[in-house]
Amino acid sequence: MKNIILIGMSGTGKTTVGKNLSSKLGMEFLDTDIFIEQMEKNKIEDIFSLYGEAYFRRLESCAIDKLYEKENIIISTGGGMILSDKFIKLKEKGIAILLESSIDNIVNNIKNSTTVRPLLNNQENLYERINTLYNNRKKTYKFLADFTIFVDNKSIDLIVYEILEKCVKINS
Repeated sequence: MKNIILIGMSGTGKTTVGKNLSSKLGMEFLDTDIFIEQMEKNKIEDIFSLYGEAYFRRLESCAIDKLYEKENIIISTGGGMILSDKFIKLKEKGIAILLESSIDNIVNNIKNSTTVRPLLNNQENLYERINTLYNNRKKTYKFLADFTIFVDNKSIDLIVYEILEKCVKINS
């Protein structure tokens, strides 16, 4: 099976869905933010505060180069990884699946999460900031996605089932 690459905004459940897919398929799971933290021996929030977003985006490009060599993996990408010109390279060996959610649900998930998201840490005007980020990325997400799964009001099991159903069709 091709690699499975989960894309979408922060707070859409990419990591949770990816881990669940991994256990169902017996494939390795890799979260790109954790991968970058291990490469840098530093937390994402510290990388952002010490070196800035541009440096972090360069690290994402380096991560893509390293991940390109891997096979039979499920990759949960950071929300902005699709902004890298190199992302298309990663797609050569995988199926890109966009997990899409309403802005309201994304805001709710982020507010209830313990995960640190440097671009969205400040709760002030969170809805507007997420909406702006999404509108800036939406065309790229849709262009890169082989298919889209709407995750609102669905269980993780149902989302995973829908992904598996579509992946089987693509791999047939």
